[in-house]
Amino acid sequence: MKKIYHQILDFPQMVNQKVLNAQLNAAVDNFDSQNGVRSYTKSIYQILSIVVFIIMEVAIIHGAMAYFTGATSTGLAKLGSVLTTILLIYSAFPIAHIIRARGESLGASHNGMVSFIFKDLVTTNIRILGEVAAVGAFIGACCFTISFLLDNNLYNATTEVPLTAISGVAGLPMQGLGNLFSALKLDYLTSVLNNFSAWKMGGTQSFTGDMLWNINDLLLVGGAFVNVAWGLAILYINLAIYHFLYNIVSNFIKWIQSPSIPISMKSK
Repeated sequence: MKKIYHQILDFPQMVNQKVLNAQLNAAVDNFDSQNGVRSYTKSIYQILSIVVFIIMEVAIIHGAMAYFTGATSTGLAKLGSVLTTILLIYSAFPIAHIIRARGESLGASHNGMVSFIFKDLVTTNIRILGEVAAVGAFIGACCFTISFLLDNNLYNATTEVPLTAISGVAGLPMQGLGNLFSALKLDYLTSVLNNFSAWKMGGTQSFTGDMLWNINDLLLVGGAFVNVAWGLAILYINLAIYHFLYNIVSNFIKWIQSPSIPISMKSK
């Protein structure tokens, strides 16, 4: 009876050894919180880059098919849209590369788990979001330039890159600085900061196809490229803000662990 009892208790282990040869168990037992987390984080960003690439390409191609089958576009507009479609399809490649490269760089860092989670992970996501936005804005500006040169409304898809989780983490610097201003009763600075980060030049223009170029359209084209540079500037401002806030919190925690009050005693 006792033997049967132990066989029943050992049944899951026996199946596990025969089916998976204990490889999954060995992987869990050998999982290292230092190198393991970084290794799997690297894999997550690699998978994310493939997912983003596929979603972008499907959305761009689907939008292009809808544009070319429309009856409202002229022959010159469709010819120019072939160029813009190629540019948009190409844009998915550098965007996927940015996500993969930044993820691999994150997986290679070794600064301790606290620094990895609260510093490296956040700054990596800030860089990814800013650089992806810059690439998308640059390709959009190039497509807008072709529209200006051909004086026709060409296909220029604004695809939403599925980076919702990254966007939440990348927004921490501005949120943290806004909370700091609120705590110091400086709410007006929060409004100034939000307006500063959301500023953009120009807008969209509808081209008539009369092949007459005017200075306003040219300024809009220039503004589109200025927005790319401005977006990169905001990226590095976000990084600087987060490093500033991180250092404040890190130094405060270190002081709590070993508090000391610097008092200068001078003999008179």
